[in-house]
Amino acid sequence: MISFYLDVFLLAASPFIGSFITASSRSWPDWIRIASGRSSCDACGRRLSPLELIPVVSFLVQRGKCRSCGAPVSWIHPAGELLALLAGILAVLAFDGGWTFAAAMFGWILLFGALVDIRTFLLPDVVTLGLIPAGLGVSYLAGGLEAVSLNGLAALIGFASLAVISAVYKRLRGRDGLGLGDAKLLAAGGAWAGPFALPWIVMLGAGATLFIVAIGHVLGRKATADTAVPLGPGLAAGCYLAYCLPSLVQPLT
Repeated sequence: MISFYLDVFLLAASPFIGSFITASSRSWPDWIRIASGRSSCDACGRRLSPLELIPVVSFLVQRGKCRSCGAPVSWIHPAGELLALLAGILAVLAFDGGWTFAAAMFGWILLFGALVDIRTFLLPDVVTLGLIPAGLGVSYLAGGLEAVSLNGLAALIGFASLAVISAVYKRLRGRDGLGLGDAKLLAAGGAWAGPFALPWIVMLGAGATLFIVAIGHVLGRKATADTAVPLGPGLAAGCYLAYCLPSLVQPLT
């Protein structure tokens, strides 16, 4: 029964947590602004009322515009709220009890990093490096020292693989093509999901990135060889799916 109430709470809270995550990602790295918790219109600076902060609903009712100045509200707000809800749903479906909360937190932190990467082409160390010991801690609680050793090795392999690719690319092209933030994020994925998940994370990440590029092409934003595309959001999605899906499909096998 306690697990049921926790699940309901997580699902109900997810869109509001997503709202905070989205607003925080747009303020990063200004931690003082994030901590203040004051939501306001980016255009006119008016502080938003509680009725204007209802996830997704407020955006739809206001037709994506500020009630005062009519400036458009970024689509990233409802998207972040819905993605946070999706992360909560996957956590509830795949895990029970405290593991559900841990999985949801993993997804929400990944979402924050992905949204920051979309805006700045940077993955915050507080996300990538913070998730590595957190993942190893969860691994220890789930499987003891053996699991920690295996997932620690996965973190090293994940970081080294993308770090080498980044160095080779820079050597051949004379410019950065893959940041070390992506390597750190893959290391975090290995710490949470283990070594066998690494290929899936990379494939899912690359697939999601290509999908984003394809959507941009359809919308008229044609990509060239020099177009910068953040890999972080795709890798973040791959990390979370690789962590949740095995537990989700196991009861079906």
